[in-house]
Amino acid sequence: MIVAEKKISTIDEVAEAIKAEDKFVVTFHINPDYDAVGSSLAFYKILTELGKSNVLVVSDEKKDLFEKNFSFMPMWNEIKEAKDVDNLDLKDYVLVVLDSGEVKRIGKYLKDRVNEFKYVINIDHHHDNELFGSYNLVDFEVVGTGEIVYRIAKYLDVPISKDIASLLYASIVGDSGSFRFDSVKPSTHIMASELLKTGIKPSFFTRNMFQNKSISFIKFEGEVFQNIKSCCNNKVVWVVITDELLKKYGITESETEPLVEDIGRIRDAIVYFTIKEKKEKGIISVALRSKGEFDVSSIAREMGGGGHKNASGIAFDITRGINEVEKMVIDRLIKYL
Repeated sequence: MIVAEKKISTIDEVAEAIKAEDKFVVTFHINPDYDAVGSSLAFYKILTELGKSNVLVVSDEKKDLFEKNFSFMPMWNEIKEAKDVDNLDLKDYVLVVLDSGEVKRIGKYLKDRVNEFKYVINIDHHHDNELFGSYNLVDFEVVGTGEIVYRIAKYLDVPISKDIASLLYASIVGDSGSFRFDSVKPSTHIMASELLKTGIKPSFFTRNMFQNKSISFIKFEGEVFQNIKSCCNNKVVWVVITDELLKKYGITESETEPLVEDIGRIRDAIVYFTIKEKKEKGIISVALRSKGEFDVSSIAREMGGGGHKNASGIAFDITRGINEVEKMVIDRLIKYL
């Protein structure tokens, strides 16, 4: 494997590397969102359009997660299990990691095999990216990794097909909070305009990304909101989601991802977050969000996590217990506030 130089690469450097290779494994972070999946599948499509004959998209997550949450996306079924790389001679393959600031976030299976690949291309937009690749195409200013993939397609003269447009539009809508966040720039809207020219319809994404909840989920959400917690004159609000509560309503953990944004609607809230018990993965996860200039990423990093200024996450070993994790996070937030 080529040793990373810990520097940000230019788009032409990455483009030349892509042109020179034929075998790629594409992956993204665990607990994937629309940007992770959309940008990765769009990159996969770009590689195939360039005539690359050996391209595999893999994830550490289970297949049913993608069927349940991402099946409206073109080519979602191309995502294979991480263990499928066992059939490859990895020293001949380039690993392309999208939308992940750290190697450990791609999941244990691939993380433990990173050094077996020919080298790594790291494509991302998180401002705390560790620059772990041999090539690091990292731009902290864009709304999502999909925006970087769009630039790659344009640079390599790959036509923006309806499939690529759908994937990239889902990517930027997801990571921009439907164009609500400060990370949205004029370039984001220009890109969205170009994607819409392919004939894709915004209503399709609204329906599949935001208007797709079951009645069981709405009832679950009602119980969660009945037990919302707050402190600091409602400047900090949060909810706790246990494995028992998920089972009560037949809800999967991945379905609860948008819930953190729902509690962000509270007018006085500056910081809002969810605490989730994930017994199957052996962790307790905290999804931190903030408004304005309050930087939750610095708090997340102090506690072993990371992310963006206004959207970050932390994972604790489940043995810490929800009560202890809750107290640790609240104590840290009160200190900063």
